[in-house]
Amino acid sequence: MPGARAWRTGLIYLGLFAAFLWAVFPFYWMVVTSLRPESELFARPPSLLPREITLEHYVGLLVGAGFWRNALNSLFLTVVVTGFSVLVSLTAGYALARYRFRGSTVLPALMLYGQMFPAVLLLIPFFLQFRALGWMDSLWALALVYLSYMLPLCVWLMRGFFAQVPFALEDAARMDGCTRWQAFWLVIVPMARPGIIAVATWSMIHAWNEFLFAATLISSAEKRTLPLGLSGLIGQHTTDWGMLMAGGVLTALPIVAVFFALQRHLVTGLGAGGVKG
Repeated sequence: MPGARAWRTGLIYLGLFAAFLWAVFPFYWMVVTSLRPESELFARPPSLLPREITLEHYVGLLVGAGFWRNALNSLFLTVVVTGFSVLVSLTAGYALARYRFRGSTVLPALMLYGQMFPAVLLLIPFFLQFRALGWMDSLWALALVYLSYMLPLCVWLMRGFFAQVPFALEDAARMDGCTRWQAFWLVIVPMARPGIIAVATWSMIHAWNEFLFAATLISSAEKRTLPLGLSGLIGQHTTDWGMLMAGGVLTALPIVAVFFALQRHLVTGLGAGGVKG
C-alpha cells in the first residue's frame, strides 16, 4: 500500500539520519569544545553551542614548536609509507594476478589471515627485534612496522583490481611493440588508478593516525608523531581539554579533506579490489 511504503521510507530515512548524527556528533563536539574559552569547558549543564568563541587554544597549540615538529614527523611517515605501499602493492598485486606459480593461490589467503590478528599481538615481537637491532626510536623503523602491517591488505586489493583488467589489453600493447614492463606502466597502471587511490588513501590514513606502535617504539620528543604529541596534553592530574580538542581538529582536517576529495575513486577501488580474482 502507498501509505505503508511511505512509512517504511520515512523510517529508513529517520534511521539513516540518526546514524549520521551518531557518527558526526563526536567530531562536532570536538570542534565546539576547541572553540570554547576555559570558563565554559566544565560548565553545567553543557551547551550545544559555545556562548563565546575563542581561538586561544589553536593559537597556544600552533605557537609552540612541538606541534609543527610532530606534524613533520607524521608527514614524513605518511609520505614514506604511502609511497612504498603503492609501489610494492602495484608490482606484487600484478604478479599475483597475472602469473601462476607454486603457492600463487595460497599466498593471497595467507596474507589476509595475517590481518585477522590484532596489532597489539605484534608489539612485543617488534619491540624485542628492534631493541636487539638497535632500531628503537627511529622513524624509518616505525615506517617499516607500518609497511609490514599494511602491505598484505594493499597487495590483496591491487591483486583483485588487476584480475579484472582484460588480458587482451596487455596482449595488444605487446603486439604494438611494448615490452611487458612498458605494457604494465603505460597500459595497466593508468587503468588501475582507482585501486591506487584506494591503497594510497588507506595507507595514508593509517600512517597519519597510528598511535600504538609509535607509543611503543618512539621515546624521544623530537621524533613523536601527532597522536603521540597530543597524548602529551593528557597529564596525571589535569588535562588541557581545549588544546587537546584543537589538536584533534587540526589532525583530522587533512584526512577529512583527502577523503572527501577522493571518495568516489576510493569506493570504486575498494569495490574492485574486493572481488575475488
